[in-house]
Amino acid sequence: MNFIREWLDRLKTKQTPASSWIEHRRNEATELLGNAERSGTWIELTVHYNGFIREVAVRELCNHPSPEALVALIERLNDWVPQIRDLALAGLKHYITDSHAQALLFALEPLMALAARRRADHGQTLKAARTVLQSPEIKSEVYANFLARQGKAACYLFELLLEKDSGPEKLLRSALAHRELNVRLAAVSACEDLPAAQASPLLLEALSRPGAKVRVCVLRALLPLLEDPQPLLRVVLLDASPSIRSLARWVAERHHIDANAILTEQMDKGFPSLKREWLGVIGLATELNVILDKQWLTEAIHSRYPTVRQAAVRLLGDNQVPELLAALDDPSDKVFFAAVAQLDKLPWTLVTSGTGAKLDRDWHQLSTVRRQAILQLRPGWQQVAYLLARFDTEPLAQSFWLNQIDMWCDHQYQIVDPVTSKAEREELAQKLRNLATTGLLGSDYVERVV
Repeated sequence: MNFIREWLDRLKTKQTPASSWIEHRRNEATELLGNAERSGTWIELTVHYNGFIREVAVRELCNHPSPEALVALIERLNDWVPQIRDLALAGLKHYITDSHAQALLFALEPLMALAARRRADHGQTLKAARTVLQSPEIKSEVYANFLARQGKAACYLFELLLEKDSGPEKLLRSALAHRELNVRLAAVSACEDLPAAQASPLLLEALSRPGAKVRVCVLRALLPLLEDPQPLLRVVLLDASPSIRSLARWVAERHHIDANAILTEQMDKGFPSLKREWLGVIGLATELNVILDKQWLTEAIHSRYPTVRQAAVRLLGDNQVPELLAALDDPSDKVFFAAVAQLDKLPWTLVTSGTGAKLDRDWHQLSTVRRQAILQLRPGWQQVAYLLARFDTEPLAQSFWLNQIDMWCDHQYQIVDPVTSKAEREELAQKLRNLATTGLLGSDYVERVV
């Protein structure tokens, strides 16, 4: 602090020509450093464009250690002024001790960014910081910080801890349950380097946790470690995750396990009670092209779980049109759109009556998204034919239906309709022209359609 006061006094007493550039810079530095001395904003001044101000700020931060000061010093290791880089490096060495572990952890991301630059002159600093973080005396602090981290910092700490851990089971168990996906994936890879007796319990425990991407990696790593993988394969063939089932079916063939027999055996036990069991049965049946009997389909469609109802609806075909139409009333959007997707695969003659009745009954109660989804099950010209029919048959609501027709025309670009005959298309187009001629519809929109 005495150094700063002496320098400020010299600035104030130094005589320079009025209005000179030097005077401007002197006054600027005097004001900034004087304010910083009172308010303590030295960290902000470490990024000032004036190099001398940055140097003074770095000197002050070196004299007042803190986690925030460490972050600023790390940033200044890449300063374009050599003297500032040297000052920052000297100040940073104060933190390379076990007693400043929390400060190093606070500045972990800037340290990682420094390492990403891959500059040779930072190598010794980064190696020293890493050595401190791997010190046995502060292992518990680093471990606790690892559990709370996310992103690249969590991966960095996991790698750092694993490198010096002679008995990594506890660390790997925590890593396999970590909230950071990449940490869990790295832990699976690390388990593959362990003896089977150590890795198998860890991987079996991880297999029971949610997250299909990790669970597939876990299963792939676990199967070669098992002396007899058949019991596990029989279970995972009925897993709720499609990716797990896919891997299980591929491996099952090599172990002479009949997936169809597993499915039949499970269905003989009666209806599942849990959602994951339902999804496993329906999913495996779908993948094996096994048609579930009507009783199973009915039970699944009326399940209390939306995902189960959605999966069941995807099994319905042209022989279950009433069930598909009933699914349009489902409160779950997932189930509704699954039903729409299945109905869209069918000839429109099979669905037009049922969907028309649905629109007649519930048009005003349906949300705009659902209403449009059902209407678009019809061929392009049949959509406007429906709207024109409602316009003709509901004179008290003609303004409403004119607005619907107007919006339909506005949304059209190129109508692809191989179903509606040319004569019917021309008749519908003429009706639209007549409405535009009388001013009931916007002529610009109608011209785009006809």
